[in-house]
Amino acid sequence: MKNRKLLLLLFCYLAITACKDSLKDLNNTKKPSDLRYASATNIREGEGIKTKPPTVQTGGLIPEFELVSIRKKDGTILDNSYLQHVSISGIKTVNINVTPVEGVVDENGQLITSVEAINSANNGVITVNAGNNFPVGDYYFAIRVNTENEGVKYSTVFDDAFHLHIAPLLPANLIYTPKNQNLVYGDPNSKTSDPLIPNSNPDVYFELGDHTDKLSINKETGAISLSPNYAFSGRESLNPTVKVISNISGEISVFEGKLTTVITDVPETMPLETIYFFYPTLYTSGASPTGGTGYGVQVNKAGNAYGIFGAVRNSAGRYLNAPTERPTTNTAQTVIETQTYENPNPQTTQPFSAWMVTSTQDLTAFQYGHNLSFTYYYQGSWLRYMNDGRTPTDLEVYISTDYTGGNIQDANGNWVNGTWTKVNADMKCRRSDGTTTVGSSAYSTGAPWGAEFIGTPYPGDQTGADPDGKKRPGYTFSNKWVQCTYEISPAQISKNFTVAFKVASYFDQTLLNAAPILGRGGIYFISDFYYKAVEQN
Repeated sequence: MKNRKLLLLLFCYLAITACKDSLKDLNNTKKPSDLRYASATNIREGEGIKTKPPTVQTGGLIPEFELVSIRKKDGTILDNSYLQHVSISGIKTVNINVTPVEGVVDENGQLITSVEAINSANNGVITVNAGNNFPVGDYYFAIRVNTENEGVKYSTVFDDAFHLHIAPLLPANLIYTPKNQNLVYGDPNSKTSDPLIPNSNPDVYFELGDHTDKLSINKETGAISLSPNYAFSGRESLNPTVKVISNISGEISVFEGKLTTVITDVPETMPLETIYFFYPTLYTSGASPTGGTGYGVQVNKAGNAYGIFGAVRNSAGRYLNAPTERPTTNTAQTVIETQTYENPNPQTTQPFSAWMVTSTQDLTAFQYGHNLSFTYYYQGSWLRYMNDGRTPTDLEVYISTDYTGGNIQDANGNWVNGTWTKVNADMKCRRSDGTTTVGSSAYSTGAPWGAEFIGTPYPGDQTGADPDGKKRPGYTFSNKWVQCTYEISPAQISKNFTVAFKVASYFDQTLLNAAPILGRGGIYFISDFYYKAVEQN
């Protein structure tokens, strides 16, 4: 019994001592101190950054961080046009799943299956968004740290808590337009164009890296001319190396192969480069909508289609002669076929919607000094108009500058991913006048091509009633290849430019291909889709 009393007294003493210590710690709680961030240096203009979590003394309390202000080296305080790009992360409350334990319940008597915890891993992390407007220079961030203990709040403002140094954005590209330029010996005004240095700090100067015995460069503009000491001995071509040097940091960017100077004693016309930078074979096998080289397939309504963006099967699409621009390496070039109606008879057609989505392209490499376009060849065959003379289907063409993947539309036609613009009305098209005869049948072959017209043609043979007002009587497009080109404007150039083709239907009930419900959806062939960049003069 005596031992029990001694143990009880000892327990009481420890409890009282712990309470006193707790009160002592509470009374000694101080404001946050000693906030430290690692400096961020060599960050380029417009570049996004994220700091490491800072350290700060708070006496064990959870800190809250707040951006007070940002000053430049000269003391100028930045306004909200800069601050809007900056944020500071806080703590996050997360739920963690736990294995239920018999007898461990919440206030409602339910077994506890999760517990609430605080995630402070990113607390105090400073983020400066990419695309910010901070110019070259040094910046100092004032940060307020707040804590609270049993209703008592503590706060400290740390001036110059974080140092950010922004360095000049160096050029990633140097563009002479056109790439091939003529320097004429004896002409004192003969020189190249001034180069473009897009998306970089313009405070630079230029030097030649080689051929200094024959060429000279304007230090301020970058234009290249013949050296005053050059002696002409015959026509020659030079590919000078150009150095672009930052006046701010002295850093050097070296560019090779950006310019060809052709030296002559009489003026010559230089050739302009044409680049087919994406010319997929579209290779696939079978009729199923599995996609192929350079494209994918999305089916919203399969209807009773006999084939969806698969390999060509119908004879009408087999006789396109290779366009002159097709690369000789594209030996697997494939004609893609979509047959919207059932096979064999009675060849009825149900409502149909399917997409052929070509691979997304980054066009920004050609945003300066080039004219951009995409081209494709297509044919509509075996289509019959509905009772009122309208086409039951058509091949629609769309472009997007922000599509990054996923379904374009759902089964109800709602847009899901990307912003899409239909461009059929803006196409420059030409109808095939070439044919070949196989047995007793004539087939369209492509070249020669007819006169150019604007807008993809109305499908079919153009006969009968015309409630849509788009037919061209006497000028059939049934079973005829059509070449179409879309000119991409500078405003449309993006890192995510995508072209998609949609075979769409414009009816709600099954077409019987005979009275009383006339109409057949037809077959659409697509071949030789490509992008082209042509140098500007």
